[in-house]
Amino acid sequence: MGVRVGVDTGGTFTDALLPDGEGSWLIHKCPTTSQSPSDAVFNALDALSIEAPSVELLHGTTHATNALLTGELGRVVMIVTRGFRDVLALGRQNRDALFDLETKATRPNQPRHLIFEAQERLSANGRTIQNLSRAEINRLVEKARQSKPQAIAVCFLHAWKEPKHEKRLGRALKKLGVPVVLSSQLAPEQREYERASTVWADAGLQPIVGPALEKLESLLRKEWGSKSRLRVMRSDGGTCSAESAAHEPVHLALSGPAGGLSASRTLANARGDSTILTLDMGGTSTDVALLPPGELPLQEMKVAGHTLLARGLPLHTVGAGGGSLASFDPAGVLQVGPESAGANPGPACYGRGGKKATVTDAHLLCGRLHPRLFLDGEAPLDIEKASQAFHSLKANPAEVLEIACAEMERALRRVSLAEGHDPRELNLYAFGGAGALHAAWLANRLGMKEVVIPPFPGAFSALGLLAAPLRRGFSKSVLQKLPSKKVRRGLIQPLMDRAYFELMAEGLSERSILIRQVLELRSKGQSGIFPILEGPRVLERFHAAHKKRFGFTRPEEEVELVAVRLQADGPSSESWVKKRARRYSPTAIEAQTAVFPEDGHHRPRRASWYRREDLRPGANIEGPALVAEYSATTVVPPSWNARIDPWSCLVLRRMK
Repeated sequence: MGVRVGVDTGGTFTDALLPDGEGSWLIHKCPTTSQSPSDAVFNALDALSIEAPSVELLHGTTHATNALLTGELGRVVMIVTRGFRDVLALGRQNRDALFDLETKATRPNQPRHLIFEAQERLSANGRTIQNLSRAEINRLVEKARQSKPQAIAVCFLHAWKEPKHEKRLGRALKKLGVPVVLSSQLAPEQREYERASTVWADAGLQPIVGPALEKLESLLRKEWGSKSRLRVMRSDGGTCSAESAAHEPVHLALSGPAGGLSASRTLANARGDSTILTLDMGGTSTDVALLPPGELPLQEMKVAGHTLLARGLPLHTVGAGGGSLASFDPAGVLQVGPESAGANPGPACYGRGGKKATVTDAHLLCGRLHPRLFLDGEAPLDIEKASQAFHSLKANPAEVLEIACAEMERALRRVSLAEGHDPRELNLYAFGGAGALHAAWLANRLGMKEVVIPPFPGAFSALGLLAAPLRRGFSKSVLQKLPSKKVRRGLIQPLMDRAYFELMAEGLSERSILIRQVLELRSKGQSGIFPILEGPRVLERFHAAHKKRFGFTRPEEEVELVAVRLQADGPSSESWVKKRARRYSPTAIEAQTAVFPEDGHHRPRRASWYRREDLRPGANIEGPALVAEYSATTVVPPSWNARIDPWSCLVLRRMK
């Protein structure tokens, strides 16, 4: 029989997780190879010593994210309606930094000379104003051919309402032998700039992400047989085949962090937690999110300043990770990130040539990391090199940790308090290689009483990959008065047909596919949209949601159906969440002095070290203490205690 293995590629480490068949897991972390991500994937797989006739690889990747962040995309020719050549450059007039006098909006970096205007025009209701002639199609195809594109993006005005012009041009462009992305197929929704940004991003990603995924799957089958296959995590928390991911790579823009959120919600459901906050701190950045009970919420994604009409999980990212560099700005103010030491050379204490001080170096110098227990001793940490880096910087390691913590605290407040949720009533789920180092510290600052560190937190996103279902999401703008249920069924049916077709092509039976239909509603004259599940009493539930959010309702106003949205899922696996019950007292392996924040100061305290692999459900530890495991280290501050709960989570609680 074949095996399933989850591999999550981050900016600093690539994590692999494999069930051992006996209810436990094999884990391996290795440095990410940024120039060739597949090298690190196979380094991790080789370290697991997999012996099986085939492998199903569930892969979370930052390849699309990094390409958008760096602008290293393929050469794209874009074709738009006449008069809309500058739609990408103009964008929206939103100001992310309201009081910044020199703010510069982020726009897609598409050369203007590679944007061509088509002599065609449709009205807002889809009526033809100027037909797209055969001569015009031939002219555009020839201009595109001469430009030697790697991909072509087509975005005509009002194509979401009537796609006939885009489809005719798309058929003609196919003969050029490069990917052709039509906005009416990828994102049939209103708002011209967002639709143009989405189709541009997808076209730019296809020449970059597609070959990388094809190479990875080819190598996988060469190593473990022709029946091996690659599945890729999407931004919405589901997976898809490598072929589907390569065809629409814009849906991978937040692939990396999605696994951790999916696993967090599954674990929270098992533990009986309602709304939770999550903290995923890796080597390069920290992702935070607020997850309500039930289905994971989805939202439009914004990556590197580009708004995408592709739904992803509700992440907020800040540039504070274990490898974030500490430095002084021109005004002499100490700052942390967003620049990172990355996987190579990494923090100074890794001994790979890094000279600059990082958050990881600060933890080591403050006694919060064990130099010989990091990655179970596979990568001993060099205190002397960390000390030299901070000596050159002329900064206090505790101050660097304070700044990094403040950055993450602001992010957690942004997704909780700013959205009307009191963090004091929530639990914090912390994971990633460095999340458990800061979790109790952050919880204390936010008044939170409980922190949950899941099993193997440094590879928790890889676990989420193994549990995630196959998924597809489709949408269609409508913009009309809320029609009858019969009419709505007619609007949703084409999306359902497409979902069944694509998921059944990946091996699912029709009976195993779960369909979730969502109506996006608003009162006439409003811009705010409420997603309401299709079903009975739609208007009643809309007005109730409106009152909960705004404190009043407007039942006399006409309700508009802005869009219909559909999510189709295959079966998911929650078998990894197992409840066990034991009770005993653990034994510390040694003690050392570590620095803890107390009453606004950083004080050295004698702390005991424990190995988490030695702890079983029922174990109880009083702080100050430090718990080391292969993939992470957990800091238990004074006045906190830690216990292993029946789900093998390390649960931290304030004692007073």
